[in-house]
Amino acid sequence: MARICVQFSENLAHRGPDDEGYVLIDTEWRAHAYGGNSSLPALQLPHISTATGEYLGAFVHRRLSIIRPGLPGHQPLYDENHALSYNGETFNFQELDKALGVENCSHTDTETVFNLLKIEGPLAVHLLDGFYALGFVDLENRLLHLRRDTAGVKPLFTAQTDTIFAFASETRALRNLLNTVSVNPQAVFHHLCEGLLLPERGFYNEISTIQEGLDVDLRNLETNPVYYPENDEKPGPDLQLQLESSVRKRLMSDVPLGFAVSGGLDSAAVIGLARKSLGAEAPILLFSIISSDPTSDERIWQQQVAEYNDAQWHSFSMDNAGSHLLEEVARATDLPPIAWNNLAHFELCRLAKSQGVTVFFNGQGADELFGGYPDYLIRDFWKLQGCFLSKNHLPVSYGDALKENLKLQAKIFLPFLSVIAAKKQAGALLNADLWRNDLYLHRLSHLGADNKMQADFYGQKLRQMLAWEDLNSMAHGLESRNPFADDMQLAQWLNVPLKDKIKNGYTKGVLREALRNVMPESIRLRVDKKGFTVPDSALTWKNRNAWSGYFMSDVLDPWSPRAQRERLMQNLQQGDESALKWMFRLSAMSVFLQQSKS
Repeated sequence: MARICVQFSENLAHRGPDDEGYVLIDTEWRAHAYGGNSSLPALQLPHISTATGEYLGAFVHRRLSIIRPGLPGHQPLYDENHALSYNGETFNFQELDKALGVENCSHTDTETVFNLLKIEGPLAVHLLDGFYALGFVDLENRLLHLRRDTAGVKPLFTAQTDTIFAFASETRALRNLLNTVSVNPQAVFHHLCEGLLLPERGFYNEISTIQEGLDVDLRNLETNPVYYPENDEKPGPDLQLQLESSVRKRLMSDVPLGFAVSGGLDSAAVIGLARKSLGAEAPILLFSIISSDPTSDERIWQQQVAEYNDAQWHSFSMDNAGSHLLEEVARATDLPPIAWNNLAHFELCRLAKSQGVTVFFNGQGADELFGGYPDYLIRDFWKLQGCFLSKNHLPVSYGDALKENLKLQAKIFLPFLSVIAAKKQAGALLNADLWRNDLYLHRLSHLGADNKMQADFYGQKLRQMLAWEDLNSMAHGLESRNPFADDMQLAQWLNVPLKDKIKNGYTKGVLREALRNVMPESIRLRVDKKGFTVPDSALTWKNRNAWSGYFMSDVLDPWSPRAQRERLMQNLQQGDESALKWMFRLSAMSVFLQQSKS
C-alpha cells in the first residue's frame, strides 16, 4: 500500500509542490496519518515508508498552498470516522462557519468543508460558493462521496476493477495504477473529426470522468452517480454588482495573483473589475501571447488594457515556440492538444509562474453565459433578424448568418448531411470504421440558442476549455480562477433569453452595458475579437519537418490510412489551412498514443 501511495503522490507532485499527506485506513476502518519527503517537517508525521501491515484504502494529497500556507492547511483532514481530500476554493467559508456554529481551528476553507460534510452530509455541497473536487469518506457507514463543482472547473477521474476503486485529479495517476489501459476509439474520433474532448468520453476505456458526483459503497464497490438539481433562478437586476462580487471573492489569496490578457472584452472585464476591487495602488501583473503574424497578434489591444489599469505587462511570442512543445504539453496533460492555442496557453502559464504568480485569472465562460459566439446568433437567426438588420455590431454578417442557418436546418432534417460534410472536411484521413461513431455536434444541432448556451456552459464547450486551463496551469504549479464560470451566481444568466442579452445591436450587449468605466471604450465596444488565437497554420508549417516523424508514425495506422497521410505530406503547401490543421491534429494524436503506451 505504501508503495502505491508514494507512486500516486509522485504522479501528482506538480499539482501540489508545497505539501504532501497520506491517510491510510486499516482493516478495522481506523484512519492513520503519514507524511512524505515533501511534507512540512513541523508536522512531525511518521514517514509513509514506515506504514506496514494491511490497509483497506488510502487518501493521498498534494497541496498547492493558496489560503493559509503552512501547517493549518495540511491535508487530508481526518477524525475517527471521516477523512477528506479537497482540491479547490470555497469563498464563503467564513459565512458557513458561522452558520454551522463550529470553531474553525485552522481558519481554512478545507476545515469548513470537512465540518459541513460531517454535519449536513454530502448533499450540502450545493452551499459551497467556489470551485472544487473532493473525496469524503464516512468510515462508520463505509461510504465514499466524490463531488465536483457543476461548472466543471476542477477535474475528477475514477478507475475501477473487481478489487480496486481509485480517484484522482489527473488520468496519469490512475493510468499508472492500472496494469493496462486501452484507448477509447470514440474519443479519438471526436478529437480528430470534431476537435472535441467530450466530458463523458475520456481517452481511456478504463478511466471515467465524474460529471457531478458519485457515491461508492466501500463494502462491495458499488457506485451510484449523483446529479445536482437544475438552477432555474433568475439573476438579480444589477449585473455589474454580480460581476464585481464574482471577481472580488476570487481575489481571496495569500499568494501572488496574475491575469491573462487577450485583448478582448472578457479578460479586460476581469482585469478592470480586479483593479476596482484591489484599489489603485495594488500591483497587477498581466500576461499575454503575441506573434509577428498580423492576423492573430493582439498586442495593440493588450497594451490598451495594460495602460488603462496601470498594470505590469509580460508577453511571450509564439514565434519562439519550438517543435518540442507538442510533446511536452501532451506529456504534461496526458491529452492530445487540439490546436496551437493549447500549446500557447501552456507557455502563458509558464511565463506567469516565472514571474512568481500562483493564482492565474482568465475570462472563460462569458461567451456561453451572454451569447458571444456567432453560433448562437445563427441558431436563432429568424428570431433575431432585427438585431442583424438594425446595427452592424455583430461578429457575423447578415448573409453569412442566413447561409449558416439554412445549412443547420438542412442537417437537422437530413442528418446524413452532417456526416457528408464531416467526411469532406476529413479528406479520407480517418479510417472507415471510425465513422460508426455519432457526431456530437449533430446531436446538438436541433437546439435553439438558449438551450445551446446551457449545453455549452455545463457540457463540452466550456468544460473542454476549463480542462485545458486546469491541466496547463497545474503543470506549472498555478491555480486557474475563472470568475465567469460561477455556478453559484452568474450561471443564473443562462435563464435569460438571448434576445434580452443583445443591446443596441451588440452581442453580449447586457455585459457591455455593465462594464462601462471598467475598461477602454475601444475594448468594450469591440466586435472583431478572434478569441485566444495564434497563427496555427504558420506555426505548423514551420514545424512540419520536425513533426513528420509523428505524422507518419505507424502508431496512427489503426486510425488514419498511411497512403492518405503520405499524399498530404507530398502536396502540403504553406497557407493550406485544412491540410495543416490535419497535420497538427494527427501529429498530436501520434504523440499522445505513443506516450499512452509508456
